[in-house]
Amino acid sequence: MDQTSNPFADIGDMETFYERVAPYNLGCGWRSEDRDPGGKTYSSPYPNAHWKYADVRPALDAAAKLISAEDAGRRILMCVNPVEGGGKPGIGPTLFHAYQMVLPGETAPSHRHPMHALRVILDATKMYSVVEGEKTLMETGDVVLTPGGMYHSHIHDGDDPAYWLDGLDAPFTRALHLVIFEPHPDVYEPVKVVAEVSPFRFSWSDIQTMLDKAEDDPEGYFPRRVRLDTATMPTLGVYVQRLEAGQTTRMYRTNANTSFAPMQGSGVSIIEGEEIHWNRGDVFAAPTWRWIEHRADEDSVLFTMTDAPLLEFAKYYKFEGS
Repeated sequence: MDQTSNPFADIGDMETFYERVAPYNLGCGWRSEDRDPGGKTYSSPYPNAHWKYADVRPALDAAAKLISAEDAGRRILMCVNPVEGGGKPGIGPTLFHAYQMVLPGETAPSHRHPMHALRVILDATKMYSVVEGEKTLMETGDVVLTPGGMYHSHIHDGDDPAYWLDGLDAPFTRALHLVIFEPHPDVYEPVKVVAEVSPFRFSWSDIQTMLDKAEDDPEGYFPRRVRLDTATMPTLGVYVQRLEAGQTTRMYRTNANTSFAPMQGSGVSIIEGEEIHWNRGDVFAAPTWRWIEHRADEDSVLFTMTDAPLLEFAKYYKFEGS
């Protein structure tokens, strides 16, 4: 290239260089505004956040008077982390939670999407999920899975409103630009079988049996804890842990994003020095590399959802104890 065709040949200062290089969609690695603001430790712009079931449930009751589950598709109130600058619904960069409610006699239409989803059932009797034609109970205390790509709907045959907490990897899927919702061509997927036992349902009684057989972490970071099998949903790690009244866990942190949802009891969790006083049905978020410890005020059970499997797959995962 000769000097007459070289747009950079006569540059004598950096400001001119920046102006000339910009049209080529190039960034300068030595300039802070052109590179990712990496540091010496993991960090996240997402603050700790806490959503209270006591606030959300009456809001859902009000919404039910204004819109049906059929018209809404899903009558949900999404948890939106108050990250600076705002953002899409989600409790962090990879995890999403929403509260959902279905009235007696209602059916939420069938649809599918790439996102992996689960339900932590807060209050429900004779509530059902239909996944790929399999009708399965989803009652108080259950954890129900809906792997991505599977048609699913919800049918309420009980007498009282049903409430649960949804958990998805939607922000991660959104970052890959893979979000799509496909309604079932028949609106409601036909029920092919009613399953008493399903690999997609962990009943409250089964979870308690698993916890009874589990042991406390000998190093004290976790109480009695079990991991639920989510092999069909490899982006999400799911745990349930039991704390006895007065039990306090040892502080730890990981570079994973984590959410906690009390399924029973009450207590306080300290996330990077901030006290979060929780009760049954709440959900709260602990973003990347925040110190975490729990203290139970009464016998309690905590559901946990994390993106740790993603980090483990990429060999990024880190854990540090106090």
